Amino acid sequence: MSLDIESLTWCDASSNVIGIKEVMNRIRSKKEECQIHIGCDSHFVQNKCVFAIVIALYEPGNGGTYFFARHRAGREKLSNMKIRLLKETEFAISLASLVSDKTGKKDPYVHLDINPDKRFKSSQVFTSATSWVKSQGYECVVKPESWASSWLADSYAK
Repeated sequence: MSLDIESLTWCDASSNVIGIKEVMNRIRSKKEECQIHIGCDSHFVQNKCVFAIVIALYEPGNGGTYFFARHRAGREKLSNMKIRLLKETEFAISLASLVSDKTGKKDPYVHLDINPDKRFKSSQVFTSATSWVKSQGYECVVKPESWASSWLADSYAK
């Protein structure tokens, strides 16, 4: 299951539909003063797995804004938690790559909804997922600091 990020319906923080080109224009216009944080999360809703991916723009001292999109996939291929978490990682890396390519901003932070604490199931993919993100040249943020995935994306995946 691949994802064409540019074909998704993108929305701003007020849930207004906005084209991906406009999202990239806004990132380019704030490129120097803002940090880019990218996250993905997923939840099962009825027979589907709903993925939410976000781009958050944070301007230290001035707050920020964000954009999000959703993708629905069949539940049957994603019932294994490890596969689902690695799919979230793949989508976040793909979005980081798109943002880097389209805006020239080469240092987005990729947030993963993964807990390094071995008491939590998500820790089973911690090394694989974080190594994958780092191998692509991005800084990886995990729980409890991964607010772009654990809070923003989480709220739109439900």
